[in-house]
Amino acid sequence: MNSIDLIRMGIKNLWRRKLRTFLTVLGVIIGTSSIIVMLSLGFGMQEAFQNQLSRMGSLTIINVHRRYGGYDGMGSSSQEALLDDKALAKFKKIPHVRAVTPIVETYGVIINGRYTAHTSLKGIDPSVMEEFDFKIGEGRLLEPGDDFGVVFGGGMKYNFYDEQAMARGRYEEAKVDLMKDRMFFTFDTSQGMPTMPGENIERPRYTDYKIKTVGILEEGNYETDWGIYAPISTVERMIKEKERAEGNNRNQRASARQGYERVMVKVDDIDHVQDVQQRIKDEGYDAYSLNDYLDEMKRFSKIAQALLGGIGAVSLLVAAIGITNTMVMSIYERTKEIGIMKVIGASLRDIKRLFLFESAMIGLLGGSLGVIFSFGLSFAINKFGANFGGYIGFDGGVETKISIIPVWLIFAAMGFSALIGIISGYYPARRAMKLSALDAIRTE
Repeated sequence: MNSIDLIRMGIKNLWRRKLRTFLTVLGVIIGTSSIIVMLSLGFGMQEAFQNQLSRMGSLTIINVHRRYGGYDGMGSSSQEALLDDKALAKFKKIPHVRAVTPIVETYGVIINGRYTAHTSLKGIDPSVMEEFDFKIGEGRLLEPGDDFGVVFGGGMKYNFYDEQAMARGRYEEAKVDLMKDRMFFTFDTSQGMPTMPGENIERPRYTDYKIKTVGILEEGNYETDWGIYAPISTVERMIKEKERAEGNNRNQRASARQGYERVMVKVDDIDHVQDVQQRIKDEGYDAYSLNDYLDEMKRFSKIAQALLGGIGAVSLLVAAIGITNTMVMSIYERTKEIGIMKVIGASLRDIKRLFLFESAMIGLLGGSLGVIFSFGLSFAINKFGANFGGYIGFDGGVETKISIIPVWLIFAAMGFSALIGIISGYYPARRAMKLSALDAIRTE
């Protein structure tokens, strides 16, 4: 019996028992779609975790802090590792490191007419700002020579308010144009606040710095939304002048010896972040990145996927039992047919291939239709389930996908369902091979 005859006979047998074939295929459809949809929920959960972390900052940036001297977990003393220019040069030599910049941070008030905004001022190296995934929404990023040029975070326009009006119990939305308005930065946090009757407190005489906005970052990044960025040399000079105004010359000299509080390291690819981070830790520094949280979330999503996939696998197991039952019943109904095939010269191998082909067709057909059904379910879940569950994205109100079906899962599901069909049909095929030809012919 050649392969074409075998295929024709197998299809004819399945079509002859349409209702039973349909019910068996329906079981495979339900089982396959259950596994695909359950796994797709796990992939959607993992994607949502990664999107949420990416809004908190870049996944390829490592934040490095000083590790202060003291005792480690083993009870032995450890020496403080300074974050100075030598440390920066050492970080730049680590493989896969693309850029390094220290971060100098201070706090103050921005004055824009009658509006004020309490904010952090962060000093950064302008020459590498673009390397650290700062996405500009308006204007441009910092460039060398900007001096008192600043870049505003995307959410800073919401941070301005009229303190005088607030003190009178009246709130009004601040009308500011960050790119065009004339603004000053000061370390005097009492600016804009009403003076209490009889209050006579001598405060340091801080300098008012006229700042010029060169750009505004895109809104939606938790790490950069609420603050302003300026060249690190400018911020260091401002901090020294602040300390002189406060009479903290001794603290100023001490801080100069201590180096930087924080350094940002940019890695060329997310796959190399953990290796670079460990190298920095081995040098005696504390280092963390958003990948630390991502790894935990991935472990959680894998556990969730295993549980959800197990639930779906139960349905496919029931479908496999249904295929076995269908093929066994087919043997009892086709006993005489099997006997005639043996008498006219069909080999045991041909009989085995026929039954395996029929069971594989049931599995493959059920798997293919199950994939189509899964896409319909996934679409419905994403369209209606997102709004119902409140899974709304932060950026522009874009809905987060709850169910994601990767391409490889489609082919894996179809192949797996066909394999389940073959395995389920193996026992009936063996049983058909062992039937006696004479006994089969005598059967009416």
